[in-house]
Amino acid sequence: MKTPHSAFTLIELLVVITIIAILASIALPVFNGVTERANQTKDLSNAKQIGLALKLFASDNNGAFPSKGPAADYNAGTDLTAGAASNDAFWWLFPSYLKSEDIFAAAGSKWSPGNPDNTIDPAGSSSRTETLKAGENTYAYVSGLTDTTNPAFPLLADGFSTAVPVYDTNKANKGGIWAANKAIVIFCDASGQIMKVGSDKKLKRSGNATQGLFETGTDWLDTGVTPVLNPE
Repeated sequence: MKTPHSAFTLIELLVVITIIAILASIALPVFNGVTERANQTKDLSNAKQIGLALKLFASDNNGAFPSKGPAADYNAGTDLTAGAASNDAFWWLFPSYLKSEDIFAAAGSKWSPGNPDNTIDPAGSSSRTETLKAGENTYAYVSGLTDTTNPAFPLLADGFSTAVPVYDTNKANKGGIWAANKAIVIFCDASGQIMKVGSDKKLKRSGNATQGLFETGTDWLDTGVTPVLNPE
């Protein structure tokens, strides 16, 4: 008489493998979703810190958020225009209002693919050499605003694709950090939101399904006065 044994049969092994594969297919999207939401929350937190630093800058500069290119003195700087980099505006926050570049990077953003080196230009510098070099900033910025501007006006947001103010559905591209589904936005009052991106891959004004949040409109942004600047 043969002694009974406890080894799995081939059929039993295949059943176990199938069950594991099914469970993995269910768990992986859930895990990825949780990770993405956590990254969005961190992104929002970092952007709010930048927003607060911008408010502090404005309080020391007659209410104006930084809207000039690097110079030895802010009043001597040249007004930033469309096509300039948001890095130039954010440069004015260092070192008086911010000490670290880390909050300008966001996980998964192709605008900031690596970690900033936290090398800062010395106080009194007249040009942007080390602070927020190319690839160290993920945020776009609306220049020309003040702390008394309509608080519903956007001040900064996740960087757009090369076509401002459009996001990209491909996460491998610039502006595709959330695959054109969500975007982090900070407003002129330093409040922030994780906003849903429209089907046209643009953000919309609250209560207006057609007017773009970052587009020129009546009593809204003016590209000649308040240009939207992408990162470098």
